[in-house]
Amino acid sequence: MGTRDNKYLRFNVVVFLLLLFFTTEAYFKIVLFSNGESTWLLQVTKGIVLISLSVCVLIKQPNQLWLLGVLLISFLIGQLSLVNGISKEAVITFTKLIFPIVLLLFFNSYTQSVKQNDVTFLVFEYIMLFNAFLIGIGILFQIKFVHTYLGARFGFNGLFVSSATGSYVYCITLIYLLAKYKRAIFKRLPNLVIIASMFCLGTKVSYLFLAVFFAIYLWQFTTINKKLIGSLFVVLGVFILYVFFFKFGIFNEIRQQDGLISSLMSYRDELLLERTVPYILENWSFLNYLFGGVSDLSTKSQIEFIDVFYFFGVIGGFLYYFIFFRIFLIFKAHIYVAILLSALFIIVLLTGNFFGYPSIAIYLVILREYLEQNEQNKHPQYINS
Repeated sequence: MGTRDNKYLRFNVVVFLLLLFFTTEAYFKIVLFSNGESTWLLQVTKGIVLISLSVCVLIKQPNQLWLLGVLLISFLIGQLSLVNGISKEAVITFTKLIFPIVLLLFFNSYTQSVKQNDVTFLVFEYIMLFNAFLIGIGILFQIKFVHTYLGARFGFNGLFVSSATGSYVYCITLIYLLAKYKRAIFKRLPNLVIIASMFCLGTKVSYLFLAVFFAIYLWQFTTINKKLIGSLFVVLGVFILYVFFFKFGIFNEIRQQDGLISSLMSYRDELLLERTVPYILENWSFLNYLFGGVSDLSTKSQIEFIDVFYFFGVIGGFLYYFIFFRIFLIFKAHIYVAILLSALFIIVLLTGNFFGYPSIAIYLVILREYLEQNEQNKHPQYINS
C-alpha cells in the first residue's frame, strides 16, 4: 500500500483524536457562551497532539520531514524579513497551518485495520447525529451554547466552537454520507436528521454546499432530465440570492449599508483592501513577496486562498497547497465525490478559516480513510501492493 506501514495499531487513534477534539471544543464553547470567558484547554490539547504526532512522523517517516522543513524555512525567511521579526501570534498561526499536514502524514504510516476504521466511521456518524440532536433541542429551548453566533444572528451549530468549523465539518459529513450510502442516503433516518440540522447552521457556506449536494444527488441518482435539473437549480439559486440579499435578513441589511460585494463576501473585500493590501505595501520587502510575513494577524483578509499566500508568500504558498493536496488526495473517487470535494475546496479558498482550524483536520482524515478503504474494497489487489 505504497508508503503505508503494515503494522496495525490496537489502539484506535482516529477515534481517540476525534473524541478528544470534539469534547474539548464542546467544553470550550460551553464555557465561552455561558460566561464569555475562554479556556486554554483547547490550545494546550492541540499543542500536545501536534508535538506528539510530529515526533511519531519523525520516527516513522523521517524522509517526509522535508515537507515540513521547506514550510518552516519559508516561514522563517518571511518573518525575519519583517522589521518586527517573528511574533508569538505568527508562530501560533504557523503551527495551526501545519497541523492538518502533520495529521495526514501521521496517518500515512500508522494504518488502522478495517474493523478499527468501521468503528471510527460509526463513532463519527454518532457524533454528528448527537450534534444534530443538540441543534434540535437548542432550537426548541433556545439553549445559548448551541447557537452558531454569540449575537442575535440566526444559526445553530451544536457543540462546534466556530461557524467555520461547523460549516466545514458538515460539508465533509455530506461527502462522506453520499459516498457511503449513495442512492440510499435519504432512506436512513439518522442521515435525514444530520442533513436537516445542516439547514440550521445559518452560514452561507452551509447553504451553498447543500445546494451543490442536492444538485449532485439529483444528477447522479435520479432519472430526472439533466438539463431540467440544471435549469431548476439556476432558477432556485437566483431566487434564493434575491430573497436573502435583496428582501430580508442580515445580508440584505449589509447590502443596503455597504453594497452587494460586502454582503456576499461578509466584509472580506473590505478587510482585503483596507488592511491586507496596506500592510503589504507598508511592510513587505522583495523577500516577503516570495516567502510572506505577517506580524499583525488582524490584517488577514479571511479569504483562505489569499491568506495562505499572505502568510507564506508566492513560493511558500504554492508549496503549502502542493504539500497539502499531495498527501490528502491519495485515493480514487467517483466523479460525484470528486465534484463535491472540488466544490468544498473552491468554497474554502473563497471564504476562510479552514486550514487554520486544527479540529477540521481530524474530519478530513476520517473522510480520506473512508474513501481510501472504499477504493480498496473495490480493488482488493491494491491492499497488499
